[in-house]
Amino acid sequence: MGLALKQDIANAVINLLENFVLKHVQIVRLNAELVKLKKGSSSGSSEAKVELNLTPRLMQADAGAELPSYQVAARLRCQGGGEDQDGPSFTATVGYEAVYQQITGEPVDVAVFTANHASLTRQLYPLLQTELRGLLSRLGLEQINLPFDLAAKVENESEKTVQVSGSLH
Repeated sequence: MGLALKQDIANAVINLLENFVLKHVQIVRLNAELVKLKKGSSSGSSEAKVELNLTPRLMQADAGAELPSYQVAARLRCQGGGEDQDGPSFTATVGYEAVYQQITGEPVDVAVFTANHASLTRQLYPLLQTELRGLLSRLGLEQINLPFDLAAKVENESEKTVQVSGSLH
């Protein structure tokens, strides 16, 4: 195989969900803080920042395993309000550890998995946002609307953060 063809394969965007299955998922972080509840915070709207981070790493292979497993640390953080903004001032974070096992194809190396791990957001985000909704509800912030899903196509950038827009209603 020529060097140019190898580089094209390495640069191609792949959907990891075609070759990997979610083997295990576990909540590892639930954190919320209501800093300040301002008057009139239950009506109107203000902006909130929602950030999704995925951090993959290769797991130690089992003896005799031909295809790799990867652990993905997934974190969804929502932050709202500030000194000069209406609405409540709060932060809430949910974290999961997910294990993906490759089941088909040639073994995917860590560089290719890392370059394409954003394709896992369509599976992990709904788990995270459901847990985050419950956490915000327990804080009395039911008025916060988080997106239920993400775009099917995620841009493959060097930045490991997927920006999700959200608002308070």
